[in-house]
Amino acid sequence: MNIDITARNFAPSPYLKTFIQDKLSGLLKYDPNIISSKVVLLKEGRAEKVELILKSKRTNYITKCYSSVFEKTFINAIKKIKVQIKKHSKY
Repeated sequence: MNIDITARNFAPSPYLKTFIQDKLSGLLKYDPNIISSKVVLLKEGRAEKVELILKSKRTNYITKCYSSVFEKTFINAIKKIKVQIKKHSKY
């Protein structure tokens, strides 16, 4: 899976990049057809925003989350994507 991480208004730490890659690779057990993922990290004042776009052979999964810490925000985004994958796998 290709992972594209874009950070706006700051430079992400190596820890944050590896954290994101580890969590995204865990999604492959829910949908092994995921081809690529795009993560946009945006810092706006005290709020931190994560946009997550996954492209699968069957469909695209998109979510946006806001929080005060990137790790917490990213975990919430992963939870939302898991719900979308589970809903889509029913069809």
